[in-house]
Amino acid sequence: MSETESTATQAPASYESAVERLEEIILRLDSGKAELRETLELCREGKTLVEYCKGELDAVSGELQRLDLDDLVRKLEAGAGETPEPGPAA
Repeated sequence: MSETESTATQAPASYESAVERLEEIILRLDSGKAELRETLELCREGKTLVEYCKGELDAVSGELQRLDLDDLVRKLEAGAGETPEPGPAA
């Protein structure tokens, strides 16, 4: 098994590492130095990485929707307009 094949079958450690590897693949393909079989393997690996990244982005997007950030901002803005009640004098 070649290095490219083993890399393609391993799950990325993180979204960031997947993006970094995609950038490497793009640079290699853009260089014009990849042979036919290497190009095919890089394209397969790239497809897998893009699918992984899409899944990660979809998961994060879903979490952000559940957090309802607009509601949180409204609560924070409403709280910022309130004046604190005076406490006992020291």
